[in-house]
Amino acid sequence: MAITETVLEMHYHKPMLDLIRSTYGVGSKGHFNFYKYSPQKEVFLGFDQAYAMTQYTDEQFFDLLKNSAMNSGYKLPSKFLAYFLQYKVVSELSKRQKKTPTSIKSNPHYRATLDTTKNDRTGFSQHELLHNLSSNDGAMVYYACPMILEKANLYEPDPTLDTLQLVDMASCPGSFSDNSKHYIYFSHKTAQPVWCSEPVQGKSVTAEQFVRQVLNQIEKTEVGQGGERVLSLLTAMKGRKADAESKDKGESSVLGLVSDSLTIVQFIPAAQSGA
Repeated sequence: MAITETVLEMHYHKPMLDLIRSTYGVGSKGHFNFYKYSPQKEVFLGFDQAYAMTQYTDEQFFDLLKNSAMNSGYKLPSKFLAYFLQYKVVSELSKRQKKTPTSIKSNPHYRATLDTTKNDRTGFSQHELLHNLSSNDGAMVYYACPMILEKANLYEPDPTLDTLQLVDMASCPGSFSDNSKHYIYFSHKTAQPVWCSEPVQGKSVTAEQFVRQVLNQIEKTEVGQGGERVLSLLTAMKGRKADAESKDKGESSVLGLVSDSLTIVQFIPAAQSGA
């Protein structure tokens, strides 16, 4: 098994959701669901806390988001939050390279390569799309940079999140739309990141800090507001109006290009148990 972005996302997905679940404290009665988009099937896949899977068409999932603010009898509305974790393969460098920032003094040091090549269909690179997404209200966009350097580490039965650095896109200096090479450097495995090629100090958080930010945002979100934000975000990404009856085939969707990094979580209060 090669170390790729997709493999890394799969490797860390369950422990990340387990951490959210345990920190949130759903207990035996509350519920925590997550949703991923499948570009091949063009549907949203929903997973409950037991990882049972359901499929939703665009219209069904958008209706779910629209109805999230509605109060039905004794039930309390659920809350939604979308975040982006774009995994990157980290390389260990034993020598300085041409673009190594002067602030990186140590050997070895570490580097993740950003995808700044424009897509022929959309005209945007992966980095541009993620950078643009980070400007949306309530969006949480991070590059996930795990310090996994040996393929053998991918076979660990219980992956640890201690090796994971989540680089906040909000600390990025720009969209890097110049078609040049750009990187994230780390002087050591736990060091704060440096954006490059024009070196700018970045900011990263641990998995535990990230989960706290997720839950803090959920706590601050008004009932229904989270669903509206996610709906607005998905609508913009799919290039369509939320209330449209049919999809304009000529419109461009960028959702499939960043779907691996997108996770939508649903928090359902314990008072809804048994519904």
